[in-house]
Amino acid sequence: MTQDEKDRLLDLLDNEAKWCREADARDDQGNPVHYGDEAAVAWDIVGGMCRLFGWDRSCELFVVVAGNVAGARPGDPDQDQGMRAMAAVQDFNDDPDTTYESVITKLRDIPIPQGSPSPAALPPDEPPAVEQGMPQ
Repeated sequence: MTQDEKDRLLDLLDNEAKWCREADARDDQGNPVHYGDEAAVAWDIVGGMCRLFGWDRSCELFVVVAGNVAGARPGDPDQDQGMRAMAAVQDFNDDPDTTYESVITKLRDIPIPQGSPSPAALPPDEPPAVEQGMPQ
């Protein structure tokens, strides 16, 4: 995760009303919507990452984020590491003991490796194009 990616995720979730549980995203009525839906006004960590960085990049980042928010978890060695990490992030996000403050603190504490290459960034206000094969 680059500093820019971390900053963009924190900016997206910059107040408690923009964070949700039990869905990747919610509209202004609280109904679950796809993270890329224009009606989305709140996201969980996974949905926010997918909204900002697209599915492929998020799958890479889930491992980094999971290590910081959820810690190491045993898993099926045949299961994709990115999917196992995504599930760990979702479990942390949706845990009844998780608060908005704990989400933001954990995200702020993600270490950024120095000298890491930065992926091509999208303009801050432009969500990624919907990719084929992306989960709905």
